[in-house]
Amino acid sequence: YIHTHTSSALKNPNRTLVSKISECYINEKGEKVYTTKKESRLGTATESAHPARFSPDDKYSKERVLLKKRFGLLPTQGAPVKY
Repeated sequence: YIHTHTSSALKNPNRTLVSKISECYINEKGEKVYTTKKESRLGTATESAHPARFSPDDKYSKERVLLKKRFGLLPTQGAPVKY
């Protein structure tokens, strides 16, 4: 018995492999561009295209809020947003 495995991407070459795209950057036009590279065409570093995992049992949230308050990074400590 010989097991042969063909992925769905090989069966349909026009199918986009979204699971492989893990980085993104903002181009000159202000559009979000998805890529697999760690550096954009402009030479800037890309960032993760996936949001960070959220845990309702966050052990360090108190410390994070205290640090943001100390350095003036809380949204309530900044200038009001103009709409």
